Amino acid sequence: MPTDAQPPLAPARPHPALALAVTALLLPFAIGANTIAAAAWLAPVFMLRFTRTARFRFSLVPAWAVLLISFLFQFRGVVPMPPAGVVAVGAASSLLGLLPYALDRWANRVRPGFVSTLVFPCTVAAIDFSTRVSPYGSWGVLGYSQFGNLPIMQFASVAGIYGISFLVAWLGPVVNWAWEESFAWHRLRRGATVFVAVVGGVYALGCVRLIVAGPGAGTVRVAGIAAGDNIWTFLNKSVQDRFWSGQPLNDAEKAPVRADMAGKADRLLEQSEHEAQAGARVVFWSEGGAWVLKQDEPRLIAKGSALAAKYRIYLGMALISFDPAQSPLRQNKLVLIGPDGKVCYEYWKSRAVPGAEQATMEVNGNPMRYTDISTGRLGSFICYDLDFPSLVLQAGRDRTDLLIVPANDWAAIDPLHTHMSAFRALENGSNLVRAVSNGRSLAVDFLGRTLAETDYFTGSDHVIVANVPLHGVGTVYAEIGDLFAWICVAALVALLSARLIQWRKERSLSGLAQSKQLA
Repeated sequence: MPTDAQPPLAPARPHPALALAVTALLLPFAIGANTIAAAAWLAPVFMLRFTRTARFRFSLVPAWAVLLISFLFQFRGVVPMPPAGVVAVGAASSLLGLLPYALDRWANRVRPGFVSTLVFPCTVAAIDFSTRVSPYGSWGVLGYSQFGNLPIMQFASVAGIYGISFLVAWLGPVVNWAWEESFAWHRLRRGATVFVAVVGGVYALGCVRLIVAGPGAGTVRVAGIAAGDNIWTFLNKSVQDRFWSGQPLNDAEKAPVRADMAGKADRLLEQSEHEAQAGARVVFWSEGGAWVLKQDEPRLIAKGSALAAKYRIYLGMALISFDPAQSPLRQNKLVLIGPDGKVCYEYWKSRAVPGAEQATMEVNGNPMRYTDISTGRLGSFICYDLDFPSLVLQAGRDRTDLLIVPANDWAAIDPLHTHMSAFRALENGSNLVRAVSNGRSLAVDFLGRTLAETDYFTGSDHVIVANVPLHGVGTVYAEIGDLFAWICVAALVALLSARLIQWRKERSLSGLAQSKQLA
């Protein structure tokens, strides 16, 4: 590791327990259900102070415990598992979360220099980047903590969400490096200038982008209808269990199911007609808005086609289509119908949520679907798909102007899950409208600015209406993808390799010195 030429001054060393206590107050708000953007920047400052100054063997367990308690607070009700499973996931996640602190301590054991401050943020970014292969997607990524910090959010258009993670994580080791140099400016000048130039530059350029990259002239009115729950309370448990297990139902048992499905679908069509009459040119339903047996699907789509043709609108019919004779027995999809009454495309949800949905939902691995309309290019994903940045990158590469996203959440992930989706708009330069049952619906432009927002649990009409810019913009991220994240991975390998070489030299010199003493 590069080091300063002068020996470091003796830094002030507050008791490690105090640093841990401050961490315990900040970390539960760094990312999760109750995120405070500033807490995400500050929590690592004090956790690093603890892990660097406490005895290593005695620091690991307390640090891990604070991470675990914070996880259980941050993601309470988020992980759809029994309590024991949630604790197990939290324990594993906290162990992984401890890795950046352990590597930082090892890399900064002897005369740390400014370059060594990169170990921690590169490790955080690399771990966040590894979520691309996780079945749970990008949940827990540090960059999401900056929702609402619009200038910093713009960095997602260049480096993706992982670039924001890097920036937020970098403050901690820089402050600790300065701390260990007793904040002596003559020792900090170069490194501090680099840090301020990078972070300040990102912030300043973000401000400029917000001013310069305006939405342009013209908007299109989009309405997203959050459907109610499809729960067959009139069916006895035996019939429901047989249905979900794929066992055949007789005609008498099917009749009330089909009638209930048809009634709810008709109500959605009535709401869609109301929104079309109010001037919406694009209308779509929340995830699984209408349930339908496969045999009845053509009839329902025909009704939607007639409505779309009558009002010259684009109608996105979010369906759960059941075929009990097949396994898995359901398809989760969006059927987009154009103003001519013809089906533009049918998009199936690409990523199934691990658990019950994964066990019962058919996926076909289809790419993002889009259609060119008079106001730009319109495309779709469904709910959980947006938790996978590499999947949604298709939208940026296909220059999609508007993404309509049917979704279905639950109270514990409101508003976190919806806020996560806004970063996909920034990364890909797309305007985005997410209509959500049991959660928060949100419309944002390609700069991440909120155009409209409604909450299923506080509203009464359950409809989000937004005037959305006609066009999106191209982004650097859409062109280079996760290049910044790969650079972080490569930089981490280089930094740790350099430290390992240094450590071996130290061991070799120490052994040589001992041999001379014995001689």
